Amino acid sequence: MPACLKIQLTKLEEQELLKLTHDPKIPSRTRTRAEILCLNARGWKVKEIADWVKLSENTIRKTISRWIIQGKEGLWDLPRSGRKRTWKEEDIKYLEELSEKDEKTYNSRQLSNLLKKERKIKLTPGRIRKILKKRSGNRNK
Repeated sequence: MPACLKIQLTKLEEQELLKLTHDPKIPSRTRTRAEILCLNARGWKVKEIADWVKLSENTIRKTISRWIIQGKEGLWDLPRSGRKRTWKEEDIKYLEELSEKDEKTYNSRQLSNLLKKERKIKLTPGRIRKILKKRSGNRNK
């Protein structure tokens, strides 16, 4: 049976973690980690936390261990590998301005073709929808 993991937080640490759990601008994985730590500091057992946040007990233990070893830095994900963006912020602003200025309504396929033709940027219609949806969600907050 694994050893019991229990952390103690200062008032300031607890306030910072609670603030993180409620901030929609913070990535959801980081918010969940902050919640895990708050619950653990309040005396919840690993199994109870795992049931509550619907993650494995092993994930809960790793989160607590990362806090013990790394502190606040352990809350955040490291940069992930992968291909770099082929588009720039200006390209998406161009599409948004085009949609706002022009009386014509564009679908994502038309926007994809415009980007390819005017800016030599190849983005699929689905990717354009995702990017624009994410940006409009951020603007509404």
